[in-house]
Order: sequence, then C-alpha cells, then structure tokens
Amino acid sequence: MRAITYLVLPLCFTTALMADEFEEPKKNSARTSGVAPVILVADGLNADGSLIENYQRGLRYAIDYFGNYGPYYIYLLGPDSEQSVRKIYRKRAESRVNPDASTSAEEQIEQFLTRPNVVTEFKAIFSGKAETGLTWTQDSPLLFEDVTTNARERERNPIENTWGALHEYHHVFQIAHCDTKQKRSSDKHINSWMAEGMATYSSAKFMENLGLLDFKDYMLSLRTSGGNIGRPGINEFLAKTKKWRLDEESYWETGGSPMVYYMIGAWATAYLIHVQGVDEVTVLKDWYRDIPRMGKAAAFEKHMGLSLADFYLKFDEFIRQSDEEIMRIFNKTKSD
Repeated sequence: MRAITYLVLPLCFTTALMADEFEEPKKNSARTSGVAPVILVADGLNADGSLIENYQRGLRYAIDYFGNYGPYYIYLLGPDSEQSVRKIYRKRAESRVNPDASTSAEEQIEQFLTRPNVVTEFKAIFSGKAETGLTWTQDSPLLFEDVTTNARERERNPIENTWGALHEYHHVFQIAHCDTKQKRSSDKHINSWMAEGMATYSSAKFMENLGLLDFKDYMLSLRTSGGNIGRPGINEFLAKTKKWRLDEESYWETGGSPMVYYMIGAWATAYLIHVQGVDEVTVLKDWYRDIPRMGKAAAFEKHMGLSLADFYLKFDEFIRQSDEEIMRIFNKTKSD
C-alpha cells in the first residue's frame, strides 16, 4: 500500500493527512479531491495517539482502494471540553460557507450552529450518546463529513474504529457517483442495499486483508446472529418475514433495515462476486462510475452481466439456502 505522511496543524486538535501521494481516481467526478482528509479531535481524546492511528489505519486502506474523494472532514468528539468542541464546530461551520451566497459568512456560520440537528449533536456529545455518521452537502461547497459524537467508544475499541473508517469511506466513494437529491429508487441514485450491503461486505473484506478479521466467519455470523450489526440475524429474519424485497426502501421507517440493507445486502454483494463471478473491484468500485452517465440499471447490467430484475430473482432463491450450502460459495474458484 502507498505510504501516506501526515501533518499536524497549529491547532492541537487538528490532524491532516497529506494528499501529495494519494492516487487520484481514474475518471473525474464532481467530488474528486486533491485535498487531504482532515481529522479534528476534541480535547481529552487521543492522549496516546491510538484513536487517530487506528482510524487512519482504515482510512489509508480505503483511500488507496477507492481514490481520494472530498473534501473529507472527520470529527471525533467527546464531552471533556466544551470549549474544544465549540471550536471544532466553528471550523466545521466555516468549511460550509458559500462565498457566493447572498448572506454573509458569519450569518451562514450562525445558521449552521443553530440548526436543530446540530443542537441535537451537541446534546449527544455531552451525554455520551453515539449519534450521526456520514453526512454530506448537496450544494456548494461540496464536502463529506464523518461525525462521531462518542469517540471515546471508538478509542476503547480499535478494531471497530478501523472498521468504521473503512465503512464510511466506501460511502464517500458511492455518494460521489450518485445524485443524492433524488430518491434511492431513482436510476441516478443507489438502493440502500447497494450502499450499506456493499460497504458492509467491503469493510469486512478489507479488515481481513489488514489481518484484523476472519471474513468467512463474519459472513456466517450475519446469518446466525447478526454479527456486529444487530439482532436478529438473517436466518431468523427470513424465518419470520415471508414477504420482503431487497429493493424496498421503506425499511428505514418500518423496521428491518439492518437485516435487509446491511446483512442481506452484504450477501447480495457476495453473490455477485462469488456466484456470478464478477470481479471484486468491479462490484465494489468500477460499476459506480457509470451511474452518472447511464443510470443505475444500465450500469449494473453492463458490469454484472445480468439485469437487476434477473438478479433479484436469482438472489432470492440463493439466500434461502442453508448455512452449509451458502457458505460453499467461498470455496469456489473462477474455473468452477
């Protein structure tokens, strides 16, 4: 993997990864960036450097794989210093200022800091709640943010810290190639199972590549227990839920989103790679680049070798097999 150096900026809670050695994506995107990701850490965290070190372990790998997209800001927050958190949020608001807007920079900063969701984040930070995740702007200035209100928990769990960095950065790449102003069912946006399932698959696979996880064990755990995502696992969910659809977008509100989008979505990704025989890089990365030009359905069929409609039919039959049968796909070779 390409080496990436870092720079500690004058503000003691700000760290930037240098972008001079990043590999740029092969095709331009509205959110391709030559600017290094910036990590801002609240006072009281990262005393021994491990919080940033373990986060960067995942971020480096993800950027090396997907390319450098951004600007990307990572906010690792905790309750020890309100003054530090307020400084960070002030910098966050400044990064969102649009110089072409009709309102002044100071007015835009104040508007951001008084947003209901930002006020809620503040409350979460000082109550120790784990809130938010990846956010992004849809209008100028374009940027991505990974916001962690309870970074103390990340600090205590270096494995999950690295895992989270991998997962969220896959989303950065995905969103850079979608029109997020449209519905996820739109042809210019991706379905939730594509977003969460492919990022669940990729982060688990990359964790194994980093020597931090047994990938096959993890995929089996999604079926038997739900792994680190939640309960129930896939097997129990399918036994109780006779009618479900991978492309249904209502599970966020009605329940079932962890099982369908994350868990079954991860297995749908595995099906494309290990049963359909599509190259991993194509499934996790390459096909996204055609979505802005030709739409989701056409891009999927071009790269995966079957239409989305045919895929849903075949995968529905596949996912209902026993654990023993389904795990055999990881023992197959391309010649099989």
